Amino acid sequence: MRAMSRRLHRMPEAAAPAERPKRPVVLVFVLAEAIRTREADRPTEAEAVPVAEAAPDKVLPYLDVDLAVRRFDELPCENTRRAYAGELRRYGSWLDGRPPTDRLLAEYLGVMYDNGLAPQSGVTTLAAVKSAALELARAGYEIAEPPAGDLAARRLERFRREGTGRGRGQAGPLRWEDADRMCTRAEADDHPRGIRDAALIGVMSSALLRICEASALDADDVSFQANGSALIEIRRSKTDQHGDGAVGYVTRAAAARLREWMDTAGIESGPLFRPVPGRTGETRLGPAAICGVIKRRAKQAGITRRVSGHSLRVGAALSLAERNASVAEMQREGRWKSFSMPAYYVRNQEASRGAVARLRDGADQTD
Repeated sequence: MRAMSRRLHRMPEAAAPAERPKRPVVLVFVLAEAIRTREADRPTEAEAVPVAEAAPDKVLPYLDVDLAVRRFDELPCENTRRAYAGELRRYGSWLDGRPPTDRLLAEYLGVMYDNGLAPQSGVTTLAAVKSAALELARAGYEIAEPPAGDLAARRLERFRREGTGRGRGQAGPLRWEDADRMCTRAEADDHPRGIRDAALIGVMSSALLRICEASALDADDVSFQANGSALIEIRRSKTDQHGDGAVGYVTRAAAARLREWMDTAGIESGPLFRPVPGRTGETRLGPAAICGVIKRRAKQAGITRRVSGHSLRVGAALSLAERNASVAEMQREGRWKSFSMPAYYVRNQEASRGAVARLRDGADQTD
């Protein structure tokens, strides 16, 4: 037993010398391979220089107003593009070389308030600055100092609260019955321009179109249905700048007017609504011209309240509300980004059919 014990005790000592040399060999091999791999993966000096030089070009210390104005050309709506560019240029002029920061934007909004401007002017200015930053970000630029933040937001909120009552107010709506009167009056001209105007007004009222959306329509966007109505594809809009698209419904009466206009003008492709300088033209009817059509035809139909290019859209929302459509349905039909705008337009109608009107006043009428 003592001899066996000595052999068992000596076995580890005999095995050890055979195993120990293997470990450092493997370790050295692995380290050598890792070093060679890192050296192979490391970019050469010629490869690394372009990356280092390109990165700073996309980093802006502050919002570049001039560059942002040029980027506004990508916005789909001409009216929005013009309004934002104008506000941004005025803001840039007031800055007079100073960098556009959140603090200075808040100060500028205060100046606008002191000058007696309406709150909507401040809303447009802040929206223009935010949109400028967004457009530059889409182009790959990084702005180190945000041009708008909490200071500007709080100043605008105060502007809106204390500036209530300023400005001309919301333009008057053109409800469905107003649009029908305008179409009838336009058709009485017995001229291609009248046929076009009737089709334009009918389509805009049916599909709650913005004037820039109506201007952008092409013949290929129209799909006439078997029941006499039509569907139009709205490829891009103010709230859909990525071009996801939407579909609008055109009533049977409006679709009939649209078909007559396309037949009269011989339109099979290209712009749907065009100028009529004595004969049907080839160019697109712009937003300013569409706004002029709406104002002129409303006046001819005996509508004396102030109207704008937005009046058909607002009036259609009111007509929906008066026929018990929900705010969610109005939002969907008008492609509003949130429910706040349609809810604002129909706030009187919503109050008239609210819980108090329905339960309290309704109960009184049954006594």
